[in-house]
Amino acid sequence: MRRPGKLRQTRAGCGLRNYDCRVSGPARRRAPVRLVALVAAGQLVASGSASVARQHPTALAASQPAAPGRVRQPAGNDRATAVRALLRQRGAALRAHDRPAFLATIDPAATTFRARQAKVFDALHDVPLSAWGYDVDAAHARPNTPALDRRYGTWWAPDVVLRYALAGFDAAPTERQQGLTFVRRAGRWYLAADDDFGGHRTARELWDGGPVLVARGASTLVLAHPGHDALVRLLLRETAAAVPRVTAVWGQRWARRVVVMVPGSETELRRLVPDIGDLSQTAALATAELSDRGRGDHPVGDRVLLNPPNFARLGPLGRRVVLTHEVTHVASRAATGPGMPTWLVEGLADYVGYRGLGLSLSASASELQGDVRAGRLPTRLPTDAAFDGSDPLLAQVYEQSWRAVVLLARMYGEPALLRLYRAVGAGRPLAQALPSELRTTEAAFTVAWRDDLRRELG
Repeated sequence: MRRPGKLRQTRAGCGLRNYDCRVSGPARRRAPVRLVALVAAGQLVASGSASVARQHPTALAASQPAAPGRVRQPAGNDRATAVRALLRQRGAALRAHDRPAFLATIDPAATTFRARQAKVFDALHDVPLSAWGYDVDAAHARPNTPALDRRYGTWWAPDVVLRYALAGFDAAPTERQQGLTFVRRAGRWYLAADDDFGGHRTARELWDGGPVLVARGASTLVLAHPGHDALVRLLLRETAAAVPRVTAVWGQRWARRVVVMVPGSETELRRLVPDIGDLSQTAALATAELSDRGRGDHPVGDRVLLNPPNFARLGPLGRRVVLTHEVTHVASRAATGPGMPTWLVEGLADYVGYRGLGLSLSASASELQGDVRAGRLPTRLPTDAAFDGSDPLLAQVYEQSWRAVVLLARMYGEPALLRLYRAVGAGRPLAQALPSELRTTEAAFTVAWRDDLRRELG
């Protein structure tokens, strides 16, 4: 097995009007990277609803699982080989909807964990899986712990990564860290827990929070919990409408398929995207994992996640802006390198989100307009540090970024704007890309941007 290499983590914060995606440094070795871009919708708050119908894709059938109640494992005392065989049975049983074979992989003594795993198995029933498997790195494991020695006797907790794919939507499997504990009982190995290690957590998914409702269209897959049927139908329709809007700007060079996940609450959202920071202004966010399988790092498992209470505050126009913004992040993800300034990432997403709406600047940039008219004109383009979900000035930061990208498109045209974005995303510093792509400098553009803000908003 090829070990997933080092993984970086990027995260962002956002306001209810705006969006953000900033980059942090290298994360702990082997922790799958989560790329996060968050979105907001500000004073576009109103109420609205919609309706359409539920669909249930068929999950992929799989290889023959073990007989119920038995776990086939190789002879001998090779724990790594035995654990890999155990996890192969687990994946095959899940894909084949074989509940007894799946539960046969669980430690018979772990009754609470077994009950929780049964619920996860049931929740995954309608989720369209084309892949579900595990990578085990036997060379790296948690050290012996007296408390776990007393609880389990013989146990082992190697590095494990779950690799799963959603049929028709994931071109490559996403990778999610698993903090699994395996125990030896009567000569066999079983899975006993997935939450023994606080610093080596199991990444949670929507199905860990309860049953999953599935709705599928030609370009959109929506996963939610039962009871959110109207919202699911609305998202299916609105996200599908966002795909051609984004493609009209970004071009055809992306999958043009979007997965939307709807947690039941902000608390569940935090479990899905831990350590994300302040979510009080967040209406939705886009995430992906960064894998180094193949040539270089590349994003996998793009998802759009909602923050239900904040998304519910949006009216039809706000929903359109938010979802188009997030779909832009999905489309541009592969071209958004770690050195990309956040103002360019979020400014482009807002540019596409607001494009064609014909909104007045008093409606779409009201906070920044208030600052400019009060004499508080920004002196420089927003820094990455300015994108903080708890910052009361976050709306202004996003509006500044949006207006900077609008000015780039107006001065140089959309094709040149996209060339600049892709050049910076490919690793060229902005200070080099601006002269080579647009024949200007960052200092000159900043002056032009400040003049434009004064003229348009003053």
